[in-house]
Amino acid sequence: MIALVRCFRATLHRIAREREVLSVLVGATVLYGLYYPTPYLRQVLRKVPVIVVDRDQTPLSRQVVRWLDASEGVAISGRTSDLAGAHNAVRAGTAGGVVLIPKDFQRQVLRGEPAYVGTYADASYLLVYRTVAQAVSGVVGTVSARVSVRRLQPGGIRRPPVALASWPLFNPLGGYATFIVPAVFILVLQQTILIGIGALRVAERHSSADAAEPIWAVLGGKVAAVTLIYLLQAAFLFVVVFRLYGLPMRAAPGAIAAFLLPFIAATTLVGLIIAELFERPESSTIALVATSIPALFLSGASFPVDAQAAWVQALSVVLPSTFGIRGFLQLGEMGAQLGEVWRSWGALWLQVAVYGGGAWLLTLTGRRRSS
Repeated sequence: MIALVRCFRATLHRIAREREVLSVLVGATVLYGLYYPTPYLRQVLRKVPVIVVDRDQTPLSRQVVRWLDASEGVAISGRTSDLAGAHNAVRAGTAGGVVLIPKDFQRQVLRGEPAYVGTYADASYLLVYRTVAQAVSGVVGTVSARVSVRRLQPGGIRRPPVALASWPLFNPLGGYATFIVPAVFILVLQQTILIGIGALRVAERHSSADAAEPIWAVLGGKVAAVTLIYLLQAAFLFVVVFRLYGLPMRAAPGAIAAFLLPFIAATTLVGLIIAELFERPESSTIALVATSIPALFLSGASFPVDAQAAWVQALSVVLPSTFGIRGFLQLGEMGAQLGEVWRSWGALWLQVAVYGGGAWLLTLTGRRRSS
């Protein structure tokens, strides 16, 4: 136990002394936590500019245009009769979509014939496409329902049609920040641990630091030191930053801390293993920075893991972030109890055991090779 405390203190001292490691393990998380949510503070994309091509020029077509402009999703930025010119505006990025109201639109509607409103939205940006399509669909659906009700009800009695009441679970605003920020914060914790502890371990190997200490104490001291630092940083991210930017947190701090313990430990041990592959700290830093984007995709934050290819799913279980993000979202976003996320929590503890054994073997091999 004395050796463990000694290694714990030595690790904290080295982190404080190594400026590059300190900037990654402490400074990067703080800066990223304050900066990353700012582009998404509006949560929902609103008032996407669209161009209307109204070839009907009737009261019903003008009503559709007015309702579109009054909707939350889009704003009418221009009107033209040139469909090709409107498409060019979308290509140039000055508009997010085009709404085409064809000739004889009102007549077809009043006769009960099939009628349509064309929508050309920029699908290269899925948020823009979804917002424009939903806005146009909502307006056209409302107009269609009003016409149908007037036609079917006798005596001009107006009753509202059957309405759809939907509620986005766990994200009432349907906001992008509420969706992406918690997952990215877990990924930030992982990547900064990997980069920082990797650089620290490579530097220690060259200085023969901790060579006289038991391997279990060396590994335990490093895990304990990083866990202390990152529990404090997690409190900053998930308490201070979440409250600062109005992001929801439905879990108790104790449950979050208990869940993050194996996540931080497993990530630290992965960093110690990866560090054995490099001879220079800067080499490990460059290599681990390059893993950030693959880690984002494998984590399921951008696309569900269950919908990915089988080999991608198999690869994703290697990273602590896969289970860390999944379990954290269940705790913080969905309000689950710690016992209800036992699959992710147990998988993280299993990673601690596996990576702990791997780090122990590599450290032992390195000592034998250097002796």
